[in-house]
Amino acid sequence: DGKSYKIVQDPSRFSQAGLAAIYDAEPGSNLTASGEAFDPTQLTAAHPTLPIPSYARITNLANGRMIVVRINDRGPYGNDRVISLSRAAADRLNTSNNTKVRIDPIIVAQDGSLSGPGMACTTVAKQTYALPAPPDLSGGAGASSVSGPQGDILPVSNSTLKSEDPTGAPVTSSGFLGAPTTLAPGVLESSEPTPAPQPVVTAPSTTPATSPAMVTPQAASQSASGNFMVQVGAVSDQARAQQYQQQLGQKFGVPGRVTQNGAVWRIQLGPFASKAEASTLQQRLQTEAQLQSFITTAQ
Repeated sequence: DGKSYKIVQDPSRFSQAGLAAIYDAEPGSNLTASGEAFDPTQLTAAHPTLPIPSYARITNLANGRMIVVRINDRGPYGNDRVISLSRAAADRLNTSNNTKVRIDPIIVAQDGSLSGPGMACTTVAKQTYALPAPPDLSGGAGASSVSGPQGDILPVSNSTLKSEDPTGAPVTSSGFLGAPTTLAPGVLESSEPTPAPQPVVTAPSTTPATSPAMVTPQAASQSASGNFMVQVGAVSDQARAQQYQQQLGQKFGVPGRVTQNGAVWRIQLGPFASKAEASTLQQRLQTEAQLQSFITTAQ
């Protein structure tokens, strides 16, 4: 359109309001700027200048609804539109091609902490906030031997976002983002999980097991000492969670467990007697496997 665009270098100072477009192409018809296939069922958006990938909170200024989307593509250019929403995001916000929205970035730090304009009135779950890795353009050469549980890394709860405008209509949803189906990539763990059976965990182990023994949280706490755990992720499939925990346990030589929290299974390594020991593992996870994590207490 003849206009110059410059990538935002400091999202903490960025906020924007304007008309939103809706990108409604067929699933897989195009590749996004992040290298992934476009999927209109995901909560994603295209923006001309925000970093890729990154998160942003989008507010429908007409009704006060808010959601968190992942910026994974460039555009729109021209037509006086400031952002292009996926069909799923537009439906959640109840926007049209002539709806004014506000864009507030959410900054994900190396330690997994969140900040930025988009964090105002946003409830954050204690979870891993890892963004998808950049596309592998090397044909697989040099790939890490430990890969994360792709598609289910979970970060910011859309179900508890509240409007700053008292006249606005907050999003009402059941479960995770009100989704009627299984968790989708980019959905974040709710801080108020849906009711679930009494949590159970796998017995701490550093070796694979063909049929992992299930024990109660009390039994697990008696089988290892320490009160600090390192959580590396949460997935919606128990078998995948157990497999991933065992894989990490083997690579890093530490015990671990899988605990249920509502609709997701948390992957945790430990326990450790001190926070310093847990921090040491955190650093190894970051440097050796490029995994973000956070320290929590054993329950």
